Amino acid sequence: MNAPQGDLPVLRPGSAGKELLLLIVLTVGLFLSINFVPLVGFFPGMLTPAPTVLAVIRWGFPNAWLVPGFSAIIGSLILYLLDLSDSIPYLLALIGMGALMGYGFRRQWSTEKIIGICSLFVIGMAGLFVMVAFTETKGEMVGLMEQDLRGAISAALKQLGSSSPETHELESKLLETVPLIVRIIPGVLVACTLTVSWLNLLISLRYCRAAAIEYCVREKLTLWKAPEFIVWFVIAGGLTLLLPVGDLKLAAINLLIVMGTIYFLQGVAIVAFYLERWKLPGYVKGFVYAVVFLQQFASMATAALGLFDVWFDFRKPKKEPA
Repeated sequence: MNAPQGDLPVLRPGSAGKELLLLIVLTVGLFLSINFVPLVGFFPGMLTPAPTVLAVIRWGFPNAWLVPGFSAIIGSLILYLLDLSDSIPYLLALIGMGALMGYGFRRQWSTEKIIGICSLFVIGMAGLFVMVAFTETKGEMVGLMEQDLRGAISAALKQLGSSSPETHELESKLLETVPLIVRIIPGVLVACTLTVSWLNLLISLRYCRAAAIEYCVREKLTLWKAPEFIVWFVIAGGLTLLLPVGDLKLAAINLLIVMGTIYFLQGVAIVAFYLERWKLPGYVKGFVYAVVFLQQFASMATAALGLFDVWFDFRKPKKEPA
């Protein structure tokens, strides 16, 4: 089915105007929660692209430009007035992700294409900012990041108000891991970007089904599988870890972080598939998802489930008896 050729009439004051205003306020509010709600605010902040996606699906271009355009202007102004100008590029990157995702829905791109292009857009912007920062710091960016991270760890432990030998030992061990943490940031950034794209794609699909917008409803995410050829990247990363070369090991760790995230999302799709098949109540599904996302061993098991799905195809349709 082809994407619709026409859009709704030009927006005017009324119900559509109120909806537009709501989406703009929601975009800015979700992003600001990252800065003003410690720790927990990161999770609603991940949904910053969603209002723009829904606007593009709802109205198409050029009408939908009002949401990302005004959100970018108003949000940037607020961040500037609050002396948070460093966060403006992140806001623009997430709004741009939303616009691209909405466009992909209207053009009926595949799931892989939507997530891939949106993630590449954000990663490309992040790479540009890193190049600028690297130039401004005259090549000392990594050292400055390590210094800031050490200061943050020491400050966090001091807030605990304990000066026992165990606390000092914990601090020394954490400080020893700082160089590794800084050097795996590229893999963590890509993994977070993929996760944000996937979550916003999921929300947008639910909106399409709830609003009966048929042209943007594609295959169910419970049936999604990563391209089979990427399993070779996992194998290559695992073999590279065995080599006695430090830089290659760091590259392999970053690669495995990204691949682990992809197969974790595939494992979540498998879990969701069986939760739907067994028709479990909503509170049970919520508990299972909470365990999968928040419990370390459950997350690792889910990623392994997604990886082994390449060979065992856990969602293969059962053969009907003759």
